[in-house]
Amino acid sequence: MLPLPDKNPRHESSRHQPDNPSLEQGRRLVTRLIGLETEYATLVADQQDLEKEDLPPSKMVFDQICEAIRRNQPTVGGLFDNEQMFLASGGAVTFESHPSMHSLPGGLVEIATPEVHSPSDLLACQRSIDSLVAESAADSETGFDLRVLKNSSDALGHVYGCHENYEAAVANGIQLILYRMFIALLWLMQSFSFVLSLPWLGTLLLVVWLCKKIRRTDSDLTDPQDMFDTLPKWLSIVLVVGMRMIHIPTVLVLRFVSSQIAFRKQRKYLTAFLVSRVALCGTGVLDHNGRFQMSAKAMAIDKVVDMGGFRGERPIYVFGHWLSQFCSKSFTSISSTRQMFRRAQRLQIGLSDSNMSDLAEYVKVGSTSLLLDLIESGDCTDLPILKRPISSLQDLTRDWNLVTSVPTQRGKRSAIEIQEIYYRAAEQFVAKTPAEIRGEAPLVLRRWRELLDAAIAFRRDAENVEPALGRIDWLSKQCLISELGDRDDWTARKKIDLRYHELSEEGYFNRLMSARPERQLVEQEQIERRRRSPPADSPAAKRGWMIREFADSDQLMKSEWTYAMIGAGRSRRRIDFIDQTHPSN
Repeated sequence: MLPLPDKNPRHESSRHQPDNPSLEQGRRLVTRLIGLETEYATLVADQQDLEKEDLPPSKMVFDQICEAIRRNQPTVGGLFDNEQMFLASGGAVTFESHPSMHSLPGGLVEIATPEVHSPSDLLACQRSIDSLVAESAADSETGFDLRVLKNSSDALGHVYGCHENYEAAVANGIQLILYRMFIALLWLMQSFSFVLSLPWLGTLLLVVWLCKKIRRTDSDLTDPQDMFDTLPKWLSIVLVVGMRMIHIPTVLVLRFVSSQIAFRKQRKYLTAFLVSRVALCGTGVLDHNGRFQMSAKAMAIDKVVDMGGFRGERPIYVFGHWLSQFCSKSFTSISSTRQMFRRAQRLQIGLSDSNMSDLAEYVKVGSTSLLLDLIESGDCTDLPILKRPISSLQDLTRDWNLVTSVPTQRGKRSAIEIQEIYYRAAEQFVAKTPAEIRGEAPLVLRRWRELLDAAIAFRRDAENVEPALGRIDWLSKQCLISELGDRDDWTARKKIDLRYHELSEEGYFNRLMSARPERQLVEQEQIERRRRSPPADSPAAKRGWMIREFADSDQLMKSEWTYAMIGAGRSRRRIDFIDQTHPSN
């Protein structure tokens, strides 16, 4: 998701350009394109009398939720993914499940927000999606009492959650030249892989057709699930491994570009902030040993930079969308990769929890966007750098008492101390910025301070939790669990852990907030507005308008984030949602 248009054409005639030319041209702070992708877990409430085989298959649940969404607003299908659905409100729905899992209960529904320029708009969009998926589950025609959890880990320990997306300068100067040279190389490799893949795909279709004839089944060769079910398991593994081997050279080059060239400056100075951010924006988890930790997602992170999912890895900075760009979308349109030459690219962060708290969700994206402005301005040399990011992340996450310190180039610092350093740097940066281009930055600072003060109050006095309730998710959840004392077993405590995230009136977070409505930042009117359409200044506005126009039209529309294809055959035409005429500088 998150297309990155080159909104502000920049002139290279200036000999001395700052790292963030858009700031020099007067772009307001905290207005880069941002977006969230959230995975929602589904479950059947009150299933004591049901056996596992009686529960609805995950594919059926997904289809019924999508059908309920279609009754709510106009939608169109995805151009590259048959399971994807784009919404008139600007977002997109995707089924996050392997075809082999479609017949099993559970499953994940991923919904991405529209791409927006404001943290306040993003929060309203996210809350509108939370409301939409909860209502759609309740209105789905599955015959079950279906509920949705917006969390990061289930009772079996499977980790999922949220990804953040930010428009950022992928490189500067000689690094940008090198980046574009490698993208050109990848473009050639993409074409070569495409040619090699054709006989392999032909073999796959032939084998599926033969299996279909032998078994006399009516499987649909355009449906990945039917194709997967038609093949013997060993043969499907062989074919999938073969396809992966064809793309291994591309993956190796992508790994080099992502780790050595792309977003180097942002990753250098932002990592300590993201690692320490779990103290403010983690959602908490009770593990199988009864230990409480500040973030399930953080404990699953095992790399700083990687593709994310290609070999099961879970990095802080995810480049899986680049892998998809060069290894999947190339089969439909090699020209689609031309956007990879742009200087403005999508920085995806995998170290992110699915927050229930408005304040935590807002600060999570607002502070990160502001710090990216600071880093790209060049005023970042005093920011902390972690010596061991992954081990530091796990050490901080295990200690919900907030006393653990981790090594940085400035000595050992706790999560709160690291956050204080970043906050003061951002505060000074905003103070030095002309008032007319500060934009939403003062509000970001005020809310960041409020969240930080709530954590500090708990750190100083473990009994002082009131400022954090409904604001810091992990601490709110830990307080609810601690009310059980030692009387109840792990199952009862885990129930609180899970139902804290339930998107219904019976969800424990919603019960907690019913007594503290003043801590909700988004009005219902804003949520309803974002349910209907994206913000007017979003690139999604044109996409949403076209979906409303063509959803029920005789002309078939298939959409992508940056463009749509309308019609069929010779009359088929491409409509871009963003201006493609600006050069990438």
